[in-house]
Amino acid sequence: MKVVIVGSGISGLTTAFSLLRNNPDLDVKILEADNRIGGTISTRLESGCVIEEGPDSFLTTKPWALELCNLLNLQGQILQTNDANRRALIALNDELLPLPEGFMLLAPTKIYPFLDSKILSLNSKLNGAMEIFKAPAKDIGDETLKEFAVRRFGQEMFERIIQPMVAGIYTGDPDKLSAAATIPQFVEMEKNFGSVGKAFLNNAVSKSSDSGARYSAFITLKSGLQTLVEALTAAIGSERIELGCRVEKLTPADGKWKVNCSDGRHFDADAVVLAASARALSAIIRSTDDALAEALGRVEYSSCAVLNMLFDACHIGRALDGFGLVVPEIEKKKIIACSFASTKFAGRAPAGMALVRVFLGGELHPEIFALSDGDMIQAALHDLRTYLKISHFPRKIWIKRWTKAMPQYTVGHLALVERLKARFGQHQGLVWTGSALSGVGIPDCVRAGFDAAVSVQELTKNSQKSPALV
Repeated sequence: MKVVIVGSGISGLTTAFSLLRNNPDLDVKILEADNRIGGTISTRLESGCVIEEGPDSFLTTKPWALELCNLLNLQGQILQTNDANRRALIALNDELLPLPEGFMLLAPTKIYPFLDSKILSLNSKLNGAMEIFKAPAKDIGDETLKEFAVRRFGQEMFERIIQPMVAGIYTGDPDKLSAAATIPQFVEMEKNFGSVGKAFLNNAVSKSSDSGARYSAFITLKSGLQTLVEALTAAIGSERIELGCRVEKLTPADGKWKVNCSDGRHFDADAVVLAASARALSAIIRSTDDALAEALGRVEYSSCAVLNMLFDACHIGRALDGFGLVVPEIEKKKIIACSFASTKFAGRAPAGMALVRVFLGGELHPEIFALSDGDMIQAALHDLRTYLKISHFPRKIWIKRWTKAMPQYTVGHLALVERLKARFGQHQGLVWTGSALSGVGIPDCVRAGFDAAVSVQELTKNSQKSPALV
């Protein structure tokens, strides 16, 4: 059986690895339009630094990425966070205030640190504390994240804490994002317990398994997440990966598929795993199924820029005593977040130096992405002078722009995904996977890759049966 995988992001690589792990003799080919593999995972080792241009870590409470690391024998490479500084900071009125201990994205789990916080007014604290007594919504439909958050916790908590926390994860607009798609655990808490607070009181929060080694909530790899990509490549075999091979269209042929590339090459396949972005797949699939292409084109994406900046530690006037800061939209600043990389993880910068990662753009600030590199640097430094009291220009700056790279789970996304799955189900041998399905984080993408491999394996068992799509 011949399998072609379109896209070499973490989902595509995981699919190939899982397939070959179960059947080493399977004919697998990965086609990547870019000249590098790994998708948004991109690490540079320069100037004694570990520069993460994309994600810098992954959650252990979602076990799939950690499971993949174990399968690749990367246990010795795992690096945990520096938990002595495990806290986030909120920018407010040009100051940095610590997020209350126990605050979980949308809601407080510890009442005394929450009530003692300086981020919120007394009325807002009381409103948040009383969430436990608020009646659940009934038949409200696909609510936006903002609607859910304001309804449960109030406008001020949304503006000062929830909005910047969400922007730091999704680079999105909470007034467009679907609550059911982006924060399903909180929606389920209200549905099952009547309120988020009651769910916490009933210990309903999902926790990582007690089996195996215990890790902090976020972990990375000592030489960066590119290590994961390199380990996958070695396990798959570089000869199975074609770089600079942009797929133009798919053509059905006698129960199989012909994959046509822009350079004239073509590949025959019994199964095609589509692991590129929905935007890219829309163009690829148009000649085969115009309705499917149109639906794929409805998946929205945002752009952002990541600026890694290396400073002399003595040139930063404020202690980097946290994992980073997020900036509420009401602050009217250019940056949306800043991660203190050399504080969060050991070995990210030489002694006496500080490495920070600044995020700009996103759905709320698309105009920032249009700035030149120089103007973008100046915008970032202007805000860092306010919050971190920097006194000198960085020793080095690395800029990475991610154009339309982050899928936006807007209202209607879950229904759209179900329609897309049904439409893909009409095409024998096509399997869809990737970050647009059911989660944008590395663990979610790994799980999607595992599931795609299962779908392909089902095809090999019964080629006459439509695959169970991921």
